[in-house]
Amino acid sequence: MALRGELIPPGDKSVSHRLVLMALLAEGEMSVTGLGDCEDVKTSLAIFRSLGGSALGGPPNLTIKGLGGRLNIDPDREVELDCANSGTTMRLLAGLLAGLPGRFLLDGDIQLRRRPMERLADPLRQMGARIETTNGLAPIAIQGGGLHGIDYQNQEGSAQLKGAVILATLSASSPSRVTEPIPTRDHTERLVSYFGGRVTTTGATIEASPGSLTLPADFHTPGDPSSAAFFLVGAALIPESRVTARQILLSSTRIGFLKVLDRMGASIAITLGKDRPETSGDVTVEYNGRLTATEVTKEEVPSLIDEIPMLALAAALAEGETVFRQVRELRLKETDRLTAIKHQLGALGVKVRVEGDDLFVTGLTKLTLPETLDSGHDHRLAMTLHLALKAARASVPILGDESMAISYPAFQADLARLDEGQA
Repeated sequence: MALRGELIPPGDKSVSHRLVLMALLAEGEMSVTGLGDCEDVKTSLAIFRSLGGSALGGPPNLTIKGLGGRLNIDPDREVELDCANSGTTMRLLAGLLAGLPGRFLLDGDIQLRRRPMERLADPLRQMGARIETTNGLAPIAIQGGGLHGIDYQNQEGSAQLKGAVILATLSASSPSRVTEPIPTRDHTERLVSYFGGRVTTTGATIEASPGSLTLPADFHTPGDPSSAAFFLVGAALIPESRVTARQILLSSTRIGFLKVLDRMGASIAITLGKDRPETSGDVTVEYNGRLTATEVTKEEVPSLIDEIPMLALAAALAEGETVFRQVRELRLKETDRLTAIKHQLGALGVKVRVEGDDLFVTGLTKLTLPETLDSGHDHRLAMTLHLALKAARASVPILGDESMAISYPAFQADLARLDEGQA
């Protein structure tokens, strides 16, 4: 059965994290609608409250009062903060707390404890932060305060590392400059500017200055394009499908997957809506026949890193061989997502191989079904596997798919409604 109908995906996870965490530094009160209701954002919200922040209500709609950097903690005791499974929470929070008085210990679950944190600690140490990792991993110990600005080359291509430096600079004694060889998500700098901070972008360089922030009276969070991508890409793969995602974030740093789909021959229509502080609008994808293979360049990867599992599925059902260049960052997600894509698409009969940091997928695959599939508790892979089964018109158990709540708790319900054409 085709996917047909409309949906409003959950509030964008990247924007939601930053709204909540930046309120630790900002003054004022803000009424938020559409905040992401996933487990990761709830983790940031729980930490905000544990540090003395007031957030009345709960996702998607709540009222947040800023703390203005005045955390409700005992300065003589180490504050333990549980980041659960959220790497975004840990990295942005580390930058923010590095500039504030206090002693903090940031920890997380077993998956988060496997993710590299020394590349986060290094630029913060350059700023004067006293920060220690555990053999390069979490837990992370931070003694806050006493920072100065730096010139930072974001060679890792990570928006979270860039965001950590910018947030730390707000409490520093001098400006910082971040230079990016390849542009990454710009949510932090957009929101800092929207909240009255001083941040400018000139070419490949972002300059952030110390200063205070003020929350706007109202803020509506646009829908998450990474969540919408499962159904939009699915519509391009499954005959007779037509899906519209309403009010989603359309930042150029986040919709690289649509550009790739367009190149592969998908039928895509975009209607622009509001443009401040983030561009949003509606996207419709309609089945247009068989897709053709393409090459995803390393320059494109930051704008579609979370959509690669679903694009790899599209490549499996396209004509020719698709290559994804320099996708090393996938190895540093909740799981080694690059290896997981290879194994699970391989289990479906797809010809897929990894050479160095490049992923190759040969298309026109007739999907075959094992007895079970295993997401490895990776939320994005779990949702991709559900769409793969939908494309194959079949059903087998997917181990670990409860992890979908990390980013998209309503995924199964939205899939069922689109499947029945009732969304």
